[in-house]
Amino acid sequence: MSDSLSTSADVLGGSTACRPALMGTRHMAAAGHYAAAHAAFVVLEAGGNAVDAGVAAGVALGVLQPDIVSVAGVAPIMLYEAASGRITTISGLGWWPKAADPEYFRRQYGGRIPDGLRRTVVPAAPDAWLTALERFGAMSFGDVAAAAAIGFAGYGFPMYPILADMIALHESDYTRWPSNAAIYLPGGRSPRTGELFFQTDLAATLASMAEEERAHLAAGRVAGLNAARSDFYSGDIAAAIAAFHRENDGWLTLEDMKDFRVAIEPAICTRFADWEVCTCGPWCQGLP
Repeated sequence: MSDSLSTSADVLGGSTACRPALMGTRHMAAAGHYAAAHAAFVVLEAGGNAVDAGVAAGVALGVLQPDIVSVAGVAPIMLYEAASGRITTISGLGWWPKAADPEYFRRQYGGRIPDGLRRTVVPAAPDAWLTALERFGAMSFGDVAAAAAIGFAGYGFPMYPILADMIALHESDYTRWPSNAAIYLPGGRSPRTGELFFQTDLAATLASMAEEERAHLAAGRVAGLNAARSDFYSGDIAAAIAAFHRENDGWLTLEDMKDFRVAIEPAICTRFADWEVCTCGPWCQGLP
């Protein structure tokens, strides 16, 4: 999403292209869903920097593309600082719970990790986003999440064909967990394209983090971000996650949540022909 659109048509092979050319004269944002790109664009227009915008898009994607992105999932981040040329990564990947037992998977499943709670790692995305804001951003979590992500989750967004097809394809998987079915199969069926899709519990989670942050902003922006982090990793949200695992034969505990923090590391870089290729560490699928 850019701050200006070209007015001339693109011509490909003599035919007018279906998409206009985009030209950002001040800034530009791209994301897997146009509304997430717009969320980033709004943050940039409000004076936020690229990291603020990236976090806004990331949180929004957790709402808008819940089939492939999760607010309580992973969020590897790589940052390039133009002034210094430094490339930094934030390891937005969770640890295994302390109770995890590799031998259990070998004994019970021949070394495979089956579907279910016991494949769950500590949610890393919230800490990755908050760490990015703390170290490199300029805005609050509430500023980057409220306008788009909280609104899209609480007030809904129109179901689009790809997400509708994916939910319908995995309908039997969602029915295994009543709490999932309540979200993804409202009224007992997969949502249709064009219907409003709501994630009210997720909206409440994000709103709670923003409210905790707001209550501590008088002590400074970092204090506010730490309050949002504590709300997710050691407060009521963490307690609810741990209780769900306890009641459903999972391994994740409140202690696992409290102890978690992402790492900030230099990127791994190498030369390929005339290019320098950089990626996150071996904890990420991006490493060749």
